[in-house]
Amino acid sequence: MQSRIEQVSRREWLQSTAAITLAAAGGSAIGGCGRRGPVLKVFNWSDYIDEDAIAQFEEQTGSTLVYDNYSSDSELETRLATGAGSYDVVFPSDRALAALLAKDLLRPLDRPLLPNYHHLDQKFLGRPFDVLNRFSVPYFVGSLAVGIRTDHVKGPVKGLEPLFEPAHRGRITMLDDMENVVAAALAHLGYPFNSVEAEHLAEAQRLLTEQKPLVQAYTSDSYRERLISGEAWAALGWSGDFLQADKELTEVNSEARIAAVIPEGGTMLWMDSMVIPRRAENVELAHAFINHLLEPEVASKNAQSVNYATPNAAARGLLPPEILANESIYPPPEIIDRCGWLKDRGADIEKIERVWRMVRG
Repeated sequence: MQSRIEQVSRREWLQSTAAITLAAAGGSAIGGCGRRGPVLKVFNWSDYIDEDAIAQFEEQTGSTLVYDNYSSDSELETRLATGAGSYDVVFPSDRALAALLAKDLLRPLDRPLLPNYHHLDQKFLGRPFDVLNRFSVPYFVGSLAVGIRTDHVKGPVKGLEPLFEPAHRGRITMLDDMENVVAAALAHLGYPFNSVEAEHLAEAQRLLTEQKPLVQAYTSDSYRERLISGEAWAALGWSGDFLQADKELTEVNSEARIAAVIPEGGTMLWMDSMVIPRRAENVELAHAFINHLLEPEVASKNAQSVNYATPNAAARGLLPPEILANESIYPPPEIIDRCGWLKDRGADIEKIERVWRMVRG
């Protein structure tokens, strides 16, 4: 029988560490007990960094890293807007980054302090939300995907259909994320992901309203654990999360698997970035941490840990062939060509909000 320590998930480990090892700065100290030196405060999504990368950075710099997690773009934006936490490095999504820049909540980067920046693949630079990359450094790229328990969802799955299957009633989870859920509904109906056409949104609202009785939960946090436990059989979420969940599941149940399905018709792509908040207190160390994560060997191991695509070209060259061949991480060009990025809808976002209120209300 496995011990409780062996069974605990990476997320539970981080949460328990946060609960029992509070640093004076108000976060969870991930490094060694009693470590002294400068403190770096990091705010990141959960299960989204290789723990060895943190320990290595602390050892090299003699610093202590205080690491907190958030679960939504709005939580990150609120923390930075109010100054809560005084974080030095955060990892916003492309959607959140645009909002943070509009509110002048980020500090321009000092590029000479990032000598490893040149390892980045040019195709991931110059995105519309930060055309000159004055404020942001790409961290990971991923996609909206469907996670399925293959011992319960039978037959080939090519798209989002398990999420709307009546036979899966009570075993489906959807993200608590209006833009991605509405985009998924539009994609399932064959419409553009970013459409704000009244007819398209009306059909998406109808589809999601009809689906609602089938949905166990709208959650952006617990869908991994629900799939692992078997409580859920199909979930809308992030590709790498499903691959992490599959690894955890096979450690306790060798006969069950969780598959990450990238819809053949295309899906939403996203990119998270590393940035330094305007109110950061340890700016030089923040640059050092970002540069550390750009080191090819560190970035390669980090990518293998979290199961997302690295925008670091040098790191990608160090990845095992089986990871590069995994289409859930690196979809083939023909699927990528059918994928898209969430766009800033401006005032039209109210149309998406209206659909979400009608579905969730």
